[in-house]
Amino acid sequence: MPQLICRLFLSPLALTLFACLAPALQPTSAAPAKREAWTTSRILGSPEPPPPYTVERSFPNLTFKNPLELVPEPGSDRWWMVELEGRIWTFKNDNGATTRDLAVDLKKFAGPKARAYGLAFHPDYETNRQIYVCYILGPKLENGTIVSEFRVDDGPTPIVDPKSERILVRWRSGGHNGGSLKFGPDGFLYISTGDAEVPSPPDPLNTGQDVSDLLASILRIDVDRADGGLNYAIPEDNPFIGIGDARPEIWSFGFRNPWRMSFDRSTGELWVGDVGWELWELVYRVERGGNYGWSIMEGSQQTVKPNNPRGPAPISPPIAEHPHTEAMSVTGGFVYRGARLAGLRGAYLYGDYVTGKMWALRANKGVRPDLREIASTNLRIICYGEWHDGEVYVVDYNGGIYSFEPNKAATAQADFPLKLSETGLFSSTQNHTPAPGALPYKINIEPWSDHATAERLLAIPDKGTVGVHKVNELYFAKVRGRWAFPSNSVLAKTISLEMERGNPDSKRRLETQLLHYDGRYWNPYTYIWNDEQTDAELLGPESLDRTFEITDKSAPGGKRAQTWHFPSRAECMLCHTTRGGVIYGFTPEQLDRAHGDEGNQLDQFAALKLFKEPINRRKFKRMPSPDDAKAPLEAKVRAYLHVNCSHCHMRGGGGTAVFDVRHHLATDKTLLIDTPPSQGAFGIEDARIIAPGRPFHSTLPYRMAKLGSGRMPHFGSDIVDEKGVRLMLDWISGMSSDKTADWKELENELRSLAKDSNDDAIEQRLAKTSDALRLIRAFQEPGFDARLRQRLIASAARHPRSEVRDLFERFIPEDQRVQRLGTSFDHRLVLEKKGSPAKGRAIFFRESLQCINCHRLDGKGRELGPDLSRIGEKYPLEQLLEHLTEPSRFIDPKFIAYEIETTDDESVSGFILKRTEQGVTLKTVNAETVEFTRSAIASIRPSTISTMPLGILQSLTAQETADLLAFLKTLK
Repeated sequence: MPQLICRLFLSPLALTLFACLAPALQPTSAAPAKREAWTTSRILGSPEPPPPYTVERSFPNLTFKNPLELVPEPGSDRWWMVELEGRIWTFKNDNGATTRDLAVDLKKFAGPKARAYGLAFHPDYETNRQIYVCYILGPKLENGTIVSEFRVDDGPTPIVDPKSERILVRWRSGGHNGGSLKFGPDGFLYISTGDAEVPSPPDPLNTGQDVSDLLASILRIDVDRADGGLNYAIPEDNPFIGIGDARPEIWSFGFRNPWRMSFDRSTGELWVGDVGWELWELVYRVERGGNYGWSIMEGSQQTVKPNNPRGPAPISPPIAEHPHTEAMSVTGGFVYRGARLAGLRGAYLYGDYVTGKMWALRANKGVRPDLREIASTNLRIICYGEWHDGEVYVVDYNGGIYSFEPNKAATAQADFPLKLSETGLFSSTQNHTPAPGALPYKINIEPWSDHATAERLLAIPDKGTVGVHKVNELYFAKVRGRWAFPSNSVLAKTISLEMERGNPDSKRRLETQLLHYDGRYWNPYTYIWNDEQTDAELLGPESLDRTFEITDKSAPGGKRAQTWHFPSRAECMLCHTTRGGVIYGFTPEQLDRAHGDEGNQLDQFAALKLFKEPINRRKFKRMPSPDDAKAPLEAKVRAYLHVNCSHCHMRGGGGTAVFDVRHHLATDKTLLIDTPPSQGAFGIEDARIIAPGRPFHSTLPYRMAKLGSGRMPHFGSDIVDEKGVRLMLDWISGMSSDKTADWKELENELRSLAKDSNDDAIEQRLAKTSDALRLIRAFQEPGFDARLRQRLIASAARHPRSEVRDLFERFIPEDQRVQRLGTSFDHRLVLEKKGSPAKGRAIFFRESLQCINCHRLDGKGRELGPDLSRIGEKYPLEQLLEHLTEPSRFIDPKFIAYEIETTDDESVSGFILKRTEQGVTLKTVNAETVEFTRSAIASIRPSTISTMPLGILQSLTAQETADLLAFLKTLK
């Protein structure tokens, strides 16, 4: 199925705040002479309940470098912090602490490549002063991971004596070392070990089920005795003593990288967070002798190496597992037994290193587990610490320590405005009068939106200012840079539609779309206007369609039905991604224009002190409107492409057609010119995306001019932008200085059709897609014979080739068009029909449907999406149809897209091929492989949106869809 290319030219019907629209509902006044403070905002938080807890910085005067473990010293008021590079610090449990003391630097005796992983105090530490440290000497050493005993010297601050080291146990070091140390209630030392390798291929040593080594296990040893030539003894009740060649130290096995474990101080139960492979993150309550599946399984669902030998115990499922849409690297925590937060008491608290989310899990035996998200943070959660009194702290790999606090915003969510009049954006909602401090603005060029127009507002609390992105000091020198807005800023756009084309008095407000910045992310909301045009009500997370009858002299019959699609919040964020800058309209390229009678809009805003820094116009290129008679044609076309297409068609944007139409690029750098189309030629001979001087051999204007499969915009628009198509055709034709063949043939068409207009001549001229596009351009010329025009349309409308028929469909009445399913339909229309597998096969491989752009079948297509060879036995017809109509309802974890933001302010999305401690490798939807080092990654966010687009069936009929389903059911 097509990927995000299907959003090429996405209109605002499917977006939340898509750059700009047509002229405003009423003339918008210029910016005020004096800026007032916006003090009426009630847009805070979100309409959905937020997590009940947040985190606050503890010990704000202390910062650590790559911390890994936080442990309280028994009988003391001190914490011990282990850093990855081998330093272990101590500090007082005083929130105002300003000093920390070095207990030991392992590198000084273990070597420059030493890395520390875990720390535990002996149960009798207060008398014997013994601690245990897990560290590695370096990567991929056969005995490179070490657990040693040390003695702590008494003094003003604790000091570890390196000379006291007694090495207890060693195993292979690698990418997954585990390294967590905990003494159990039984007084024995428990040690977690990983599979000692990199993420891919999975478990290359095949050690997960192999109990003849110490890897991928939880070990249990007695440090108070030495036996059998070892510096420790094996507890007599360890489960695998005397079983074949099993290592007797093993307590449980089948882990990939058990990252942080703990004992419930009340029940003695052992909890472990195990970092998953490609699909799942896992939490286990570990039992004696348990087998937790790796690498036969990843969690309870995904089979990894099913044919490998299994270990000496049945596989136990996890207590909780998270798909990679919400977690990517789980960090185990503690069962909360503190007194301060009664709502968390008895729950196992844990989190995720990548997403910063945290959960509370209650899993009493015999009772269905209760799992709740309790916090969403921007922390890299590397470990947790539990103080003597049971209070739990969170450690951020960036160096800070945090405590849980009730989320004060959680109680305020009931106040989130459910009506537009409650937002504080307008002093009169009915009259659409902005509130004091809310600034109206206009932009230069509007994307196509099926004749819709809009009014826009910027509202920043108080008199807040817009600055440059913190990573990108020279915003205008780097077009991918972004402006930085204060928290709780709002961008609003009210969309209106004329109920009678050409009559401004007939405009009806349809929706007001908001983007609200919560201090971390921009969140979309849609308010739908009532019939009385007095107010608008908040739409839920889902989408909604409404149909309006429009009086339109240019429409067949003088009237047309127009379905307006109110987008879901998920749909809004298909284009409002961080990779594209999120905000597309409020940019200097768009704002540089006249505004009212007071001169340039950017100058007005600067005079109002809206910007923190002066704007240098030499750093950006103003976008001209297509109606700007003074602007060069190419400048207008490039602005049109930027506004309508670049959200997907840019580097890392997600469109599967490899070109980049951002405004700042030179045209010869866009990869548009003379490039063969990768998404199908639609019957066009010698097709190019842009064929210079040959507009009727170019797929870009063809796809803009058609309806049905392959139309652009694929989603959110049902009406062809006639002015936009003409703009593209004129631009392409002008790329040659000669009178090109395409235009000579057009002149010939006009002359020959005037002489010879019989049915055979018409059919002959409709035989090719290029000729059909040429004919449409011909009969739109002034003076073309009206009767001949109608004969052409009638003949083309019944043409056997859809590539031709779809071009002319817009010229016939609605009731004569192919009855396609559209964006929403009753599934019974499809399921009640009997499908033809043979016809469905032809539909599947149809160029315009583009299934084979991502799915490979019968030796055709690309291996980008899921394998469909057995899809027919996996799902019944009803579920197949659901997957096609709602692809984001359930996303196979292997095909979740991730968006990486780098510390250089770049953003790239794709599928994760490999993830190691050193970095991440992505495969983009363009099949490019991109590698990122860990230090270069600012954030990784899994997408909740499937890369298979919405609306894949909207251009098919109910019978065609039934045929397609019948074919998919044969794939077994």
